[in-house]
Amino acid sequence: MKALCVDSASSRMTVSAKNEEDCVSLTLDIGPSQSQELLPAIDYVLNKTGLKPQDLDYMALCKGPGTFTGLRLAFAALKAIELAFNKPVYGISTLECYAYPFKDFNGQVITTIDAKKNQFFAAIFEKGKPVMKEEDTSVEKVLSQLNKEKPVLCAGPDGALFKETLKKACPELNVISFNLQENPCISLFEMAEKLISENAQPLKDFDGPEYLRKSEAELALEAKNS
Repeated sequence: MKALCVDSASSRMTVSAKNEEDCVSLTLDIGPSQSQELLPAIDYVLNKTGLKPQDLDYMALCKGPGTFTGLRLAFAALKAIELAFNKPVYGISTLECYAYPFKDFNGQVITTIDAKKNQFFAAIFEKGKPVMKEEDTSVEKVLSQLNKEKPVLCAGPDGALFKETLKKACPELNVISFNLQENPCISLFEMAEKLISENAQPLKDFDGPEYLRKSEAELALEAKNS
């Protein structure tokens, strides 16, 4: 199949295109500069795989949780292609995507994104199934949901940070992480094609990012009104 995938849920943006067996990926750890580089990155991977937007069979993205700006950028870019060329877009949970490569791990997989203010976007999986659904939460809350008799693997862009924080809270816990991050777009390709094989519906026009956390503007408005 011919496809384009984007993960811009954290400061580490990955864009991949595949043309049957050929796949090209570009990863940029650039934080706020994603807005300047996403479209050139899409052009780059499409060109390197010999594709044009009208050639695509589908597109997929991490739909959240994640950073407000990063999620909006991915939705805007892929929905523009959808509108122009009538190509479907599939949305995949960010934390489920990060857990996907470890679905055969014999233990508990925690996927995390640092949400700042001593909070994390986090979820717990066992054998690919959610044990704790994605939340904007604390290390203490995650720890309370773990089976401390089982090994723990911390994954995602902030897995190493979460591991260190978790070990401080519970030194006896058997917890590991990997410095090498998996390419999330490889998981997006596989997960989206599974959805296609199951005749799942792509994102609708009105579907947007799943943030978990209210924006600073929303919180300021609530504080003002209260």
